Amino acid sequence: MMTNLDVAQIIIEELSRVGVTQFIISPGSRSTPLTVAIARHPKAKTIVHYDERGAAFFALGYARATRLPAVLVCTSGTAVANYYPAVIEASMDNIPMIILSADRPPELIDVGANQAIFQQNIYGVYPRLALNLQPPVAETIATDILNQVDGLFDASTGAHPGPVHLNCQFREPLLPERIESSDSPTFDAEWVHNNSKFVSASPTFPPLLAKRLQPMFQNVEQAKRGLIIVGRSVRDECIDSILQLSETLNLPVFPDVQSHLRFADNPLIINHFDLALLSDDLQLLKPDFVIHFGGAFTSKRLLNYLDDTNIFYVSVKETPERIDPNHQVNIELHTDIKEFCQSLDPQEIDRDNQWLPSWQMVEEQTAISISKLLKDESQLTEPGTSYQLSKLIPSHHALMLANSMSIREMEMFASKGHFEGEIFANRGSSGIDGLLATAAGYEAGSECPITILIGDLAFLHDLNSLQLIKTAQQPIIIVVVNNDGGGIFSFLPVRNETDVFEPFFGTPHGLTLEHAASMFGLAYSNPTDMDAFKTTYVKATQQAESILIELDSDRIENHRFHQNIFESLRESP
Repeated sequence: MMTNLDVAQIIIEELSRVGVTQFIISPGSRSTPLTVAIARHPKAKTIVHYDERGAAFFALGYARATRLPAVLVCTSGTAVANYYPAVIEASMDNIPMIILSADRPPELIDVGANQAIFQQNIYGVYPRLALNLQPPVAETIATDILNQVDGLFDASTGAHPGPVHLNCQFREPLLPERIESSDSPTFDAEWVHNNSKFVSASPTFPPLLAKRLQPMFQNVEQAKRGLIIVGRSVRDECIDSILQLSETLNLPVFPDVQSHLRFADNPLIINHFDLALLSDDLQLLKPDFVIHFGGAFTSKRLLNYLDDTNIFYVSVKETPERIDPNHQVNIELHTDIKEFCQSLDPQEIDRDNQWLPSWQMVEEQTAISISKLLKDESQLTEPGTSYQLSKLIPSHHALMLANSMSIREMEMFASKGHFEGEIFANRGSSGIDGLLATAAGYEAGSECPITILIGDLAFLHDLNSLQLIKTAQQPIIIVVVNNDGGGIFSFLPVRNETDVFEPFFGTPHGLTLEHAASMFGLAYSNPTDMDAFKTTYVKATQQAESILIELDSDRIENHRFHQNIFESLRESP
């Protein structure tokens, strides 16, 4: 009869054969067969982390860097539930992830047994595939398990990548009385010896149908003022094709901060479109045609600017989810972006000849104004921090942006033409959770240094993950803007509700972070002006250790400084 360990060895060996090598283990008893199989597998790389939430976001970061899933392993009970936030993020941002949860057998569910909950389909609609593996019995055969594992891997990495879940029910004894120290399953089968995946499948894009393109061709040829938007999750291999298309069509490109194009120095790219849209005159000058590549973008000003039923809107993505918050998309294409760009070649187009030059002039003026306002500013400000970071971060670093203010500050104030590295953020569900763990996972997958810009509340929310930062092989520079609460709420209408704003939205905590760094053995610095920050950061990029750089900020002053910048830009000619 097949044992729990046999089942676990089959699962781990098959995952290894499809190229999965990173396993993140949350310690527990019921998952013993899986843990032993992983620990003894010669190709398995392991991380053990006591916080399941952090472990799951580590897996998310690893997959962001490699585009391959890491495998999460946990015991039964609420351990499984603690993976949920990262499962949601992975699902909404098309990040592969494999969860192997251990479970009690069916006879111990809903009878008051210890640490037994309803784990089947616990993640609801978010997994691409969720399967339940019954405890091994005399009739259990390896091919059934192999088909399940291959199906899970293909669902996680296919045309619509995302999380998958295999719930593994194990009876006691969890291990056989005598454990052979073997790295291969203890049954004889042809699969054991052929060293290949049991079932093969390869994802393909849906064909680009001419009948779906015809209405778009007609609108492109008739449009006077078109616009290309590059959202997140656009493959680097597609960038040149998009730029070539924009040059052919003579259209400006608005790049999201997570795309490589946001920091590029190219006359077709309008890097500072978000701040430029502060202008009332530009708000009245709308495009009549938009091609939106990839996923959602960060800028709310851009979203409001495009909320117009007179705009013919085309959404082109390589994954099938709907991206249409304004409910205005006319044509939605799930296809290869490079193929689409090459197929779109209108001949005679009567364009507004001033459309692109007007945006180029606005971009130049906005960039000059930001430079004048922030380049020599000696006071530590949140806009100035993003501006200086964009100029100082080495190109061999990756840049992670936390949600709320961090990603918005970088989109608005980053300087173009300096940074050429990878940029990433958890914008699938835009949560505050797991950001430090995501950075640590990305470091493990990319094997490159990381700079993360993060706020104090997000930092405190993931404090346990400083343990993952501590053990990172490459340095992780954590730049924390500590404004003693939730800075983004100062920019929302609720700030005027003075009786409830500070305790319920501002949420001051009164904490400094030096002792947190000390507790986890991390280097720490607290520069008090911009020159000191620049010196500290540059020195940190030259060191081989992770560091926490805490920047003190005042929420009220930060809001006032932003408003002064916005007014200055509105008044610029």
